[in-house]
Amino acid sequence: MEPTKPSFWEWLDDESIEVAGVPRTKLERETVLYCDTAAERQKFALSVQNGEIVHDVSQEIVDTGPDGWIFVLRDGVLYGSQKETKKIPRIHHTSFVGGECVQTAGMMVISNGVIKTIYPHSGHYRPSEYELLVLLRFLVNNGVDLTNVEVDVQRIQKVFRDSVNGALVKKLDNAHFWDAYRVWYFLEEKHLAWKIGLFDELVETVGQKTDMHVSLERSDILEDSVMEEINEESSEISFKDGGSRALSLLRPAYDAPTFEDAAKQLASCELQP
Repeated sequence: MEPTKPSFWEWLDDESIEVAGVPRTKLERETVLYCDTAAERQKFALSVQNGEIVHDVSQEIVDTGPDGWIFVLRDGVLYGSQKETKKIPRIHHTSFVGGECVQTAGMMVISNGVIKTIYPHSGHYRPSEYELLVLLRFLVNNGVDLTNVEVDVQRIQKVFRDSVNGALVKKLDNAHFWDAYRVWYFLEEKHLAWKIGLFDELVETVGQKTDMHVSLERSDILEDSVMEEINEESSEISFKDGGSRALSLLRPAYDAPTFEDAAKQLASCELQP
């Protein structure tokens, strides 16, 4: 039997190659942990027990401290750990699943098993609004009470970040918080508006009424329409056909007593993309 040829990376690892400006010692110092096997990933797996976040293997309650832990969600499994940038191996968001794609990512502050704060921040995965919605659905479906949870919505609300000495203020220092149930409700409604084609109809209507080519960010369109629906008693908007269309799919949620109830009503609809 012929010996198995090493992969390119195995071969390269055995070679004493020095690149100008990037010595091997520096490369070795910057080694990042990548969990490629199920056994390696299991060490970082978290689960929900009685509404609390625990280590999946030991069942010990998670307490992240005020700095929080980074996390990813993949295949319905939550993985998390303290971010490590000073020791070798480094631990980043990509560490938990070997750099593969994930459902969502971010950072959480957890006190004695109870989630206090959620930051949808990841420089590697850059979670969008929908990825945040995926996380909130996951937590609620697994019995987590979001009543006292804060979520940073600076990206959703497009909060301006100041610059100091030419550098943008860190996202953690620029946080803009909403109650988690309010965020869930808002994102469910926004996702539903996409599903029923409300964005496209609004864009076309605005374009016809102004007789101009109007380019508006879709998130801004929905934000305005949602606020008008909440603040006005009327639930009808005029469309291009000269008639009116009641937002029957959105209206029931406004009658709910809390954002939690409203979000649950919307989540009961068929919202998968």
